[in-house]
Amino acid sequence: MTMRRMMVMAGGAVVPIALISILVGNQWVVDAIDDTGIHWDEGIAPPIAWLLFPKWRLTGDQIAGKFILALDVSTVLFFVLLILLAVAGARAVDPNRGALGALVTGWWATIVAGGIAGFVLGVLTNWALDLPGGSGPNVLLSVTPGVAFGFAYGWLAGIGMLLGYVITRRGAAQRQPGQFAPQQPAMPMQQQAYGQPMQPQYAQQQYPQQQQQPYVPPQAQPQQPAWGGAPQQQYGAPPVPQQQPPVPQPAAPPAPEQPAQEAPPEQEKAPDDDDLGLADRTIIDRQRDGEDT
Repeated sequence: MTMRRMMVMAGGAVVPIALISILVGNQWVVDAIDDTGIHWDEGIAPPIAWLLFPKWRLTGDQIAGKFILALDVSTVLFFVLLILLAVAGARAVDPNRGALGALVTGWWATIVAGGIAGFVLGVLTNWALDLPGGSGPNVLLSVTPGVAFGFAYGWLAGIGMLLGYVITRRGAAQRQPGQFAPQQPAMPMQQQAYGQPMQPQYAQQQYPQQQQQPYVPPQAQPQQPAWGGAPQQQYGAPPVPQQQPPVPQPAAPPAPEQPAQEAPPEQEKAPDDDDLGLADRTIIDRQRDGEDT
């Protein structure tokens, strides 16, 4: 229960009781009723006497000033207690299912406030008028009208509190949840450990009203054919020609075997008397100089 709802409910309980005190409990109405010579213990006189409990006076010709002060102080105390008790009771009322609780709370607050204010009025009256017979009986006589006023007319405060409850509940129901929700600030980027990829973080932003967009069906992705199978045609796409299997190529004939190359013949060894060690086979005249003659 919010403070606004509690104050509205307490105001609803105080308003009808304040109207009774202003319109009926003033000194002019009270003096006019006393001048009629009514007997307060006969017929409808007791309910009328209860109705005059929250009374107040500004002046009095033959009334002591202390009694006027005691009367006004007790009336102000009555309304202060009524407001406090109504606020405390409204705090305990269920916000969603507390209609009956609001009615009973207003009634109960009026009874308790009337009893306490009547007790204070009895004490102050004994102090102001110095009545004989002790203070006990006079205090009880002052408490009785306060409690009786709460029982007889406290339901007016309960109805006023119930109206305040209904008004605040209707206003709370008209507010859509999240309509005035504040936007959340962006979260700072967290530091990543060295060697780990950085992951971007996006701030969640709440929008008051989301516009409804038309539904667009996703485009179908072409299906990949299985290995060795024919590709499947996509719905709405031009036909795909089927691929022909590759034609096997004839194997090339084996190359003829080439004969092994013969090793080159070894060079003839030079004669032993070839002491010149020439590389070529040049014919040298080996005849000595003395043999020509």
